[in-house]
Amino acid sequence: MECARRACGLGAATVCTAIVLAGCASGPIAPYAEKVPPTVLVTIEDAGVRDLRGSFRAAACLRLPANAPACDDVLLRLPGEIAAAASSPASDLPQRYRIAFVPGFLSECFDRYARPFADAQRALAQEGFAVDYFRVPGRGTTVENAKQLAEHFAAFDGDPRPIILFAYSKGLPDTLEFVVRHPAAAQRIAAIVSVAGAANGSPLADDLESAYRDLAAGFPLSGCAAGTGEEIHDLRRDVRLEWWRTHRHAIDVPVFALVAAPRPDRVSPATRLTYDRLARQDPRNDGKLLAQDQIVPGGYLLGYANADHWAVAIPLEEALPSWSMLYRDNVPRAALVRGAIDVVAETLQALQKK
Repeated sequence: MECARRACGLGAATVCTAIVLAGCASGPIAPYAEKVPPTVLVTIEDAGVRDLRGSFRAAACLRLPANAPACDDVLLRLPGEIAAAASSPASDLPQRYRIAFVPGFLSECFDRYARPFADAQRALAQEGFAVDYFRVPGRGTTVENAKQLAEHFAAFDGDPRPIILFAYSKGLPDTLEFVVRHPAAAQRIAAIVSVAGAANGSPLADDLESAYRDLAAGFPLSGCAAGTGEEIHDLRRDVRLEWWRTHRHAIDVPVFALVAAPRPDRVSPATRLTYDRLARQDPRNDGKLLAQDQIVPGGYLLGYANADHWAVAIPLEEALPSWSMLYRDNVPRAALVRGAIDVVAETLQALQKK
């Protein structure tokens, strides 16, 4: 821990702290523990995951702007994907659904600089969608943030439209906790779209929890209150897997996963250290989460974005142009979000007909 204190002892930003914590880490990526429920690594089919990659590729790439990268540079084409023709997008979706976004770990702390999905939210509003951004404490626990989400839902204006809710990073555990603790309010949610969602947590949380508690939980940030360290405990893999073992039966809302899994050249320099550390376990990671830990068993798989954990959600190029040396952006988030809405709405309609 002393190396982190020396490097960040002069009041450097939390980004510095995160980088140094990763650099100071040593030994196994996750310590030996007997608290983790038994698990097995299987293909998505054997995990009961419905594969919508072909349909999502067709829907999202149909909406790519002219200056976007090629479709195969936006979405990875991994084995088993079945090609699908693009359906004609429904024109009445803004009248049928509200769209909401739940941000992730520390998002509130930097909200005034770079808000997740700010570009996608603007595009949706211009199309006529009612869009809500559910701000939650950046260093809040899942229980605390579930309570905050309940307050957001209680403040709705009586609009009867169901909600397609996008949950980013730790926003997914926060949202799932809300569904379990506030089931009546959560009935408004038609579907959850997990974007780089921490479904099963991260080995980094196991690895760096004590360092985070010591250095970062109470680090003063003007945009958010201090944490206790429990917020990163909530992201431990043993905690999340035990949560699923206990609560999976209570999750009856469909969960669609957009996985962040960049090719190595698309990893932002600022998250390279944690990417490399996770790559000891699996190179298919986004710098914060393993790809396999972003998919909910029994849910739906939309696709694998060629973007790291930050770029898949945060318009860094727009928000922090002078810091471009630290990140890799050029991600068409609006097209990915809009394509997800098309596929989710089509899937929900098919489910209603059964």
